[in-house]
Amino acid sequence: MGCPPIRTGERYLETVLQHIDCQAQSIGGLGYLALSDPGSTISIALTAILVIFVALFGIRIALGYPLAGHDLAGHAIRLVIVLTLATSWPAWRVIGYDVLVSGPAEVVQSIGTSAQLPGSDGSLAGRLQRVDEGLAVLNETGAGRRGVQTGDWFQLGFTRSAFLTGTIGPLALVRLAGGILIALAPLVAGLLLFGITRSIFSGWAKALVAVFLSTITVSLLLAVELALLEPWLQEVLRLRAADQEALSAPTEGLTMTLAFALMCFGAIAFSAWIAFNASIATRLFASSTSSVQRAQADNRSYTSSLAPGQARTLHSQAVAASVTRSMERDGRLGRDSRVEVVQGAATHRVAPAAEYRSGAQPRYEPLGSTYRRPGMTVSRSRTSRDETR
Repeated sequence: MGCPPIRTGERYLETVLQHIDCQAQSIGGLGYLALSDPGSTISIALTAILVIFVALFGIRIALGYPLAGHDLAGHAIRLVIVLTLATSWPAWRVIGYDVLVSGPAEVVQSIGTSAQLPGSDGSLAGRLQRVDEGLAVLNETGAGRRGVQTGDWFQLGFTRSAFLTGTIGPLALVRLAGGILIALAPLVAGLLLFGITRSIFSGWAKALVAVFLSTITVSLLLAVELALLEPWLQEVLRLRAADQEALSAPTEGLTMTLAFALMCFGAIAFSAWIAFNASIATRLFASSTSSVQRAQADNRSYTSSLAPGQARTLHSQAVAASVTRSMERDGRLGRDSRVEVVQGAATHRVAPAAEYRSGAQPRYEPLGSTYRRPGMTVSRSRTSRDETR
């Protein structure tokens, strides 16, 4: 697949960006087809990996290892994923190639149109080219300083260099990295089958996410840079066309272009950090859980380090303290004037509130004597017996 050549001078930046996009698409599409060809070395190695995986699973069944339902489902899902990624270009083009190549542009267009950012309608490369041409004109006319202008010429030249570096470098990095990762799908697909190599497959998938996020963030940052540079550059060129001085233009242009170049590379690093650290919340929860478990383990280790007699003493002291607290709570409940014991229709107040407030010691009744009549009872049989005597 032939890519357009790069022109020098006129339309340099636009042709470079077009060439980079063409190379990324060629590497991703044609590279995948080359690796997934049935006669390629990668395809033969993938067939051997599948045979080994099925053989190990059969040996596990023959040896009588218990298999749960989720084991069978997990193996089947992994086989489907591997075969889809390694052998089916139409499926991989929909779920991988189109998402990574065309998806970021659609996201940037939606966000940029809502935020009214320049270049969001697909004209980003053309407008970046016009800014580069304006910087080239500014390098020819200078800032208008009288006398020696060595510092101005250096800053203006460095301004254009920083602009080109901050535009070509980040876009080339994310585009070419995405194409290479797409082409490597048949190579890393078989690594999903075994636990010892599954981390490599996971890293490849996270790298795809990092490239997707980086493409979006870099494109949005370049659109914001256009929103700053275009009106500023028009004003500076208007002043120079009127033969007026623009003494602050070299410093201002260098500051903006260099700052956005650093921001674009920083956005790529930040997107990669987000993609490769997606389990931050899980780690935070795991750290809090591990601290509790560590405290429990320390308590158990302290108890186990004691002698058997000391351990029994600590246990008995804990039981005694618990019983004491329970008895004190029951005592306070019995002395409260608001608590009443109801039996049938009669209500008996356990302890007067005055006695509780005065701090006097309560008088406890023996067990079973609460409703006993301690006095002598007079009955009819007793009276008749006394009269006969």
